Amino acid sequence: MDYPKNVPSVGLVNGRFVDEDPVAGTPGSLIPATWGNSVTQEILNVVQAAGITPNETSNNQLLAALRSPALFMTAAQFDNSRLAATTEFVQRALGSHTSARGVLSATQLSLADVGCSIGLGGNAAYTVTLPDAAAAPSGATISLHCRNSAPVTVASLTGTQISPQGAALNSIVMNNGESANFVRESGVWVVYGTAGLKYSSSFAAQINSPGYQRLPSGLILQWVVGASDIAGNMSLSLPMRFPSAILGGIANEANPAGWSASNATVWALDLGASTPTVAVARVRNIDPTGIKPSSGISGRILVWGY
Repeated sequence: MDYPKNVPSVGLVNGRFVDEDPVAGTPGSLIPATWGNSVTQEILNVVQAAGITPNETSNNQLLAALRSPALFMTAAQFDNSRLAATTEFVQRALGSHTSARGVLSATQLSLADVGCSIGLGGNAAYTVTLPDAAAAPSGATISLHCRNSAPVTVASLTGTQISPQGAALNSIVMNNGESANFVRESGVWVVYGTAGLKYSSSFAAQINSPGYQRLPSGLILQWVVGASDIAGNMSLSLPMRFPSAILGGIANEANPAGWSASNATVWALDLGASTPTVAVARVRNIDPTGIKPSSGISGRILVWGY
């Protein structure tokens, strides 16, 4: 659309319309029918595109059309073109979660769940499978929070697409009260939140017997089970070496059911004899004949160090 510059004798001055000047004897500009029709049609195109029926007696249809949602469609979820963004698109991309829902059983999530906050409910274990990370755009985020009284496994659709604390896994486990944001980065779902902490080297653990638990402060707990030798001593190799030293520990009977009304045992950790790799405890058996060392008495040792 432009001024009718190519119409002869239309009377434009510097390319614009002017009024008649009776004093100076200059005529006013003419408005050609073609130009007037073009201007009208330009306006009608906007009105009709908004789904509004033109009304000759109405003077606010262009404003209504410009305010109509029909003229400003929200782009597709992952659109990254230079189209104008509606507030709906901006809110979905950068603001609050787009939606929230819950699941109670095995579920396959899709890209439609990107931006969603999903509660994992129920009382039985099940598996929730993430969308294929290769199909998700960078930065896509799915938020999960576990309310299930049983563990929920969150699995990759294919391969090892889940990365908590730098690891590459095909699944992680979420327990009651844990939360996680799965963010698509570099082709994998990177885990942020409490559900990823147990996969950190700062929280490394071996939940067996023997076993250990590391803590971010540097403190390490270790536990072992064994039996005394003929001298009433129990020396057990620890599942991991303390980087510096053992700070303390306790030892006790692993099978107190073996006691009777006439006998019991007394245990103590021998901190001086213990090393960063071996925990040493001593046991004495108390019975009517006295206090003496005995072999084959089962015992447990819990030590802590750094």
